[in-house]
Amino acid sequence: MIQNQADEEKRKEVAVSLMKDMEVTAARMRELIVGMPPHDLLGYIYAQRMMKAMSEQDVTKEEREAQGPDDLINQNQFLLEYIHAVLATDPAPYKVEFSEEKCAELFELSSKLREQAMFYAMASSADKKNGAFGPNTADIEFQAKSSWVLLRGNRYQVLEGEFYRYVLEPHDEALKEIYGVGAREVAAGFQAMADAARTGQAFAIEEMMNQFQAAHAFAAAKAKPLKEVMEEWVAENKDQSKAAGQAMEDMFRGGVANVSRHTDLPQELLADLAYERGEDKEFFAAGDHSGTPYRTLPVRKKPLIKLGSDLFRRRSMLYPRRRVSRALVQPLAA
Repeated sequence: MIQNQADEEKRKEVAVSLMKDMEVTAARMRELIVGMPPHDLLGYIYAQRMMKAMSEQDVTKEEREAQGPDDLINQNQFLLEYIHAVLATDPAPYKVEFSEEKCAELFELSSKLREQAMFYAMASSADKKNGAFGPNTADIEFQAKSSWVLLRGNRYQVLEGEFYRYVLEPHDEALKEIYGVGAREVAAGFQAMADAARTGQAFAIEEMMNQFQAAHAFAAAKAKPLKEVMEEWVAENKDQSKAAGQAMEDMFRGGVANVSRHTDLPQELLADLAYERGEDKEFFAAGDHSGTPYRTLPVRKKPLIKLGSDLFRRRSMLYPRRRVSRALVQPLAA
C-alpha cells in the first residue's frame, strides 16, 4: 500500500513537471509569434507546404513510401492554431520584425509541444483504476487527451459546401434574418474558404506566370527591355497589375487565408466568427495548463482573426471536423 502511494505521488510529480514544461514551451512560442509580422509569418508557414509539394514532383511512389508518412499538414495546422491563439490574445505590438531563424525555432517548438503534450497525456492518465470506467479508465482518459491534442482532421475540402448546406438548412430563416443570407450562401462562402486553402497557391503561381508573360510580350512589342517599360505596362494594365499583387499576397503573405477577399460572405457574419487582436483573455491566463493544448484553443470558439481591415482564418475553417462554431450557432439560438 505504501509503495503504491509512493508510486502514485511520483506519477503526479512527473505530470506536474511535464505540465510546467509545456507552459514554458508555449510561452516561448507566444513570445516569438507576437514579435513577428503576422502576414509574413502566415506566408512563411503556407509556403512550407508549397515548397514541399514542389520538391516532391519528381519523387517516385517507392521513394515516398520509403520516407514514411508526411505529417506536415497536421504540424502546420497545430502551429497555425497557436498563431491564431496568440493573435487573439495579444494586442499588436508597436514594433515587429520577421526572422527566418525565429520561424525555424517556432516550428521546432511546435513539434516539441505536441510531443510534451503526448507525454503528459500518458503520465497524467497512467494506472488510473478507480475512475468512472473502472479498469479501463486510464486507457480511455489517455485516448481522450491524445485525441484532443492530435486530431486536426484532413477534411474532404471539396465537400465543405455540401456539409454546411445540410447542417445550416434548419437555420435558414434565422440566418437570413440576422445576416441577410441563407444556408446556401453561407455554405458557398465556407466552400470558397476551403477552395482558397486547397488551390489558392497554385492559382497564384499560375497568375504570376501569366502576368510575367504578358509583361514580356508588352516589352517585346515596344522593342525595349522589360525594366524600361514596366511602369508603362502597369499604368496600362491596372487590373492585371492588381491581380499580380493579389497573387503575390497569396503566395508570400498568407493571402489564401484572407476570407475577406476570397468570399462574398457578409462582413457582419465574418465579424461574429472573428477575434479582434487581444480579445481572448482565457487561453494564456494564469493557472494550470496556461497556453497548453489542454486548454480550449481560441480557434475552437472563433475560427477567424482580424488583421487590419481584413479577416483571416487558419487552414481549416471550423474545428473539430464536424462541429459548427459556437460563434455562428449562438446568434441563431438567441
